[in-house]
Amino acid sequence: MKLTGLRKTNHFAIAGFLAPFLAAGFLCLLLLIAEDTFLSSPVFPFYFVGVPLILLAGVVFSIKSIPLIEEMGEKDYAYAGLVLNLFFLFVYVLSLFYFSSNPYIAG
Repeated sequence: MKLTGLRKTNHFAIAGFLAPFLAAGFLCLLLLIAEDTFLSSPVFPFYFVGVPLILLAGVVFSIKSIPLIEEMGEKDYAYAGLVLNLFFLFVYVLSLFYFSSNPYIAG
């Protein structure tokens, strides 16, 4: 018996949607490890490199999933993932400005 009407899953859309949550979990783990000395701790380079790489991968996955929407569906995941990744990248860039301009943190 073959099921009809079922579409394949758009894995790029799901991966793009889950990427910002993975980046947030990664950041929480880094904050738990670093505690009060986040900028001077050895985990700061992982924040500087790891978080944007995860978010950029999410943007790429979301963009790759958009042409597959007609065939596979998952329109909500594709566009929500793209918006979430871009928003969190914007927040990440703002955090870099905050870390570099605040004399109490940078000094």
